[in-house]
Amino acid sequence: MRSESRLASSCWVAGAASGAGSAWWKLPGRFGGAIWSRYAARFFPKRSAAEPILDPAGESDEAVGSEAGGAVRSLVDEMLARRRYALLLRPQLIGNLTDEQLARTREALADGMCLVPAGEVALSSAIEADEDDPQPGRRGPLRVEAYYLDRNPVTNAEFRHFVVRGGYEQMAIWDQEIWPAVLDFVDQTGQPGPRFWHNGRCASGEDNHPVVGVCWYEAAAYARWVGKRLTTDGEWVKAGSWPVAITGRPLLARRYPWGDAMDRGRANLWGSGPGKTVGVDQFPGGVSVGGVQQLIGNVWEWTDDDFTLDAEARDSDDTTSIHMKSLRGGAFDTYLDSQATCHFQSGDLALARKHNVGFRAAIGLGDLALSDGSCEPEASEELEPSIAETES
Repeated sequence: MRSESRLASSCWVAGAASGAGSAWWKLPGRFGGAIWSRYAARFFPKRSAAEPILDPAGESDEAVGSEAGGAVRSLVDEMLARRRYALLLRPQLIGNLTDEQLARTREALADGMCLVPAGEVALSSAIEADEDDPQPGRRGPLRVEAYYLDRNPVTNAEFRHFVVRGGYEQMAIWDQEIWPAVLDFVDQTGQPGPRFWHNGRCASGEDNHPVVGVCWYEAAAYARWVGKRLTTDGEWVKAGSWPVAITGRPLLARRYPWGDAMDRGRANLWGSGPGKTVGVDQFPGGVSVGGVQQLIGNVWEWTDDDFTLDAEARDSDDTTSIHMKSLRGGAFDTYLDSQATCHFQSGDLALARKHNVGFRAAIGLGDLALSDGSCEPEASEELEPSIAETES
C-alpha cells in the first residue's frame, strides 16, 4: 500500500501540473472541497457488486479479480485495465513503475496508439471542397509535431469506464464554461452517459462499436481522464493523408488513407455497410500508412479546432464561432465521396450529441517519458487540461 500511496501522490502532482484553467484549487464551493476531502477515497471508489464494469476486452471486474473476491488490484493494474496507460507514461508518474509494469504500460501504448511523425500538412475546409481536387483550398503548410493517435475510435466499452468511475462528476476535467450543462449529459433513462445509451449502458453487442451521442465537451473530458487530448485538425489530416514533402514541390498527400481512389469496400459509408456503426475492428482495408483504423467512415470524429464557414473569420481573432467544433472523416451515413476524404472538414455545435459522431484521442510525443523516470522529455509548448482527479 505504501507504493500505491506514492503513486497516488504522483498522480495528483501530474494532474495539478497539467492543469490549464480547471485545476482543483480553482473549483468553487463544494467541487473543490469534495475533491480535496475525498481524494484518497476516489482512488478506489465504491460501487455496487450488481454492476460489473466491463473492460475493453469485454471481461467483467469479477473475471479479473474484484474487491468482493478479496483481491484488490494495484492502482497500476486498475489504470491499465481502463486504458489509462498514457497517464502512467507521464514524466511525473513513470518513475513509480516497476520494470514489469513499465513493460506492460509501453505494450498498452503500442497496442492502442500509433506514432505519427512530425512534418508539414495542408488543410482545407468544407466550403472549399471540390470533387476534382483532392486537397481543395489548401491552407498552409502547417507544422505538426510528432504525436501518438488512438489506433481506433473510442469504443462504448472504453467510454463506460469513464461513466462508471464518476467521470461526469469530476469537474476538474471539464471545461469550466460547460459546468452548468454537465447534468444534462444523460442517456435515454436519465443516467449520466452518451445520449443513446439506456441505464448507463450501450445496446447489447455494441461494446466494440465507436461511442456516439457524445458532444465535444464529453469527448474532451474523456480524453483528459485517460491522460490524452483531442487531436487538432492538422494532426488528424496528417495521420490520414500521410503527406510527403519534396523540395520545390507541393506536399504530396493521399486523398484517402489507402490511396487516391475511393474504394467503399474499405470504409463503412453509405451503401458499403449495414447503415449503422460497426465494430472498430471492421473494414481493416481502410487502415492508414501509420496503422490508424477507420479514419474514414463509421463515425465523424470531433477534433479540438473551432469550425466556421467564414474563411476570413477563421483566420482572424473573432471568437463568434467558438461553440462550433470541427469534424473529420465521414460516417456510416455519408453519401458523397467528396465528404469522405482525409481533407474534407465539416463541423457542428460543440453541444451536439449526434448518432453518427464519435472521437479518438491523441498525446504529444514530447508529453511522454517512454523509457524510465530518469530522462524527462522536452516540455511541450502548452500544458494539457487538468487531469487532477486521475485517481477515480
